[in-house]
Amino acid sequence: MNKNQFTSRFDFSHIIGRKRIISSSVGPNGEAVVLAVEKKFEKDPFGKNKQKFGIFPLTKPRRAYPAVFIRCDGRSTQQTELADVGIAYPFIQPLPEGELLIVGGRCDFRNGNPEQNAAVYGLDGVLRRQFVLGDGINGVQTTSGGMIWVAYFDEGVIGNFGWKKPLGAAGLVCFDRFGKIEWNYQPPVGFDIMVDCYSFNVCADSVWACYYSDFPLVQIDSRKQVRAWKNTVAGARALAVNSDHILLWGGYGEKHARCILQNIQGDSLANPVELCLTLPLGLNALGATFVGRGSVLHAFSERDWFTFDLAEVTAAAH
Repeated sequence: MNKNQFTSRFDFSHIIGRKRIISSSVGPNGEAVVLAVEKKFEKDPFGKNKQKFGIFPLTKPRRAYPAVFIRCDGRSTQQTELADVGIAYPFIQPLPEGELLIVGGRCDFRNGNPEQNAAVYGLDGVLRRQFVLGDGINGVQTTSGGMIWVAYFDEGVIGNFGWKKPLGAAGLVCFDRFGKIEWNYQPPVGFDIMVDCYSFNVCADSVWACYYSDFPLVQIDSRKQVRAWKNTVAGARALAVNSDHILLWGGYGEKHARCILQNIQGDSLANPVELCLTLPLGLNALGATFVGRGSVLHAFSERDWFTFDLAEVTAAAH
């Protein structure tokens, strides 16, 4: 087993003070983005409704909360103060011209109209527009040109919260920066539909994904042409890609920190190698957030940002 370690990129502690990070991700240029709130608002975006027959996430926070959106390239940071954020279970991404996007993971359709669960703010923190991206969102990644790629889990594909025709029925959908659908995933011949998009990676020239139930690896090129490979590594929660090398991170149960490197050889994935990829001493991968962007696997643990570049491993192998 090859041993590798994430590299420390940035500690947000001196930027956010006593604030808490409630959402973290990576933009199209490899920049980290985080959303932070005061401790007293930390639980507001993650409310739940307890009923006799179950516990359900709230699609809107019980009260709007102030937050700060921070962009970081590893050296400098840019902060945008937001006065009243009304998004629950937020996903965050940068957009062109300094705009920023906050998307709610859940979306109600029970009143005859879908909630607008996507909000776009300007650099000045002023809300510019809102639109609908659907329910059951598992991840959001934007392109440098402003396309919004959204991955959905099973409830967003099959339908819940009043959605009879789910916006995320395809499992992976591309929207423009105003919320208009540009493309829906359709599996190539011989592969099953996408029931739950476990992991995806929006690169500069293509998009990669791995999904339930058989976990094929798929590539969507710049012309939206889809290619797929059968894959035996189940449950990966993040992926990174460099040339013909694919890294799949995560899995079920005790394999939550598993890291498998494979080669694309024609129509097959070959030469699987398990890497021992670790965070610095004292940090637990179980509580971290992992995001793949291009060849880099990013990790966010509490206030720290770490990266692991697959390109360095594949270069060393040659």
